[in-house]
Amino acid sequence: MKQLLVIFLVLALNSTLRAAKSKTSENQANYEQSIDAVVRNKYFYKTNKIEVGALAGIMPYDSVVSHLMVGGKATWHFGDHFGWEIADIQAGIPSITADIKDKVSSKNLSNVQFSEINLLATTNLIVSPIYGKIRFFGNQVLYFDLYTVLGAGMAKTKTIRLSSSDPKESTVRDGMEPAFDFGLGLKIFTTNAIALVIDLRDYVTLTEVYSSRKPRSNFSVSAGLSFFIPNF
Repeated sequence: MKQLLVIFLVLALNSTLRAAKSKTSENQANYEQSIDAVVRNKYFYKTNKIEVGALAGIMPYDSVVSHLMVGGKATWHFGDHFGWEIADIQAGIPSITADIKDKVSSKNLSNVQFSEINLLATTNLIVSPIYGKIRFFGNQVLYFDLYTVLGAGMAKTKTIRLSSSDPKESTVRDGMEPAFDFGLGLKIFTTNAIALVIDLRDYVTLTEVYSSRKPRSNFSVSAGLSFFIPNF
């Protein structure tokens, strides 16, 4: 009698789980139909979700200063294809390259100026127009999301003077200045709550060098992880 009761409970539970799964699938199918989704059975819909991420990267095209960037981002997705990156905070860890030091010393230069980035803080609009899935190794499917960003903020920079004579390195200016950024990125979703991120972004700062302010491009390449909080 006890065995029959256990079997009955297992069958009832199994039936309930199947019904719930069927209802979830039906709800998702209806939602995908309502938004004319191209890719079906997608499991990383972002509407009304908060995304937080941590990234690290470099600025590869600066031959004078090597910048290591570490930081984080917080984004509210008010739609599946649109979001507001509330804060993109990046701390710069700059170091002067040996190449420029050697040139200043060998050519006996006395006033070589350049800019270092210590901190970046921007807020951005995010547009995610392209998404899809790729099948690997039989049933293994990777879901991806391409996005673009555009925004503005502030940058804390330092203008450095390099000389072949003592003092060899001095600070000409240290302060905040306006900045704007744009770029694109790729998210690869490992689950419906975690994604691998590759971010390509150009931070344009209004930098003062040789007593003149000019826009300066600071292209960065970074990678990291993003986590999605299911409910806003």
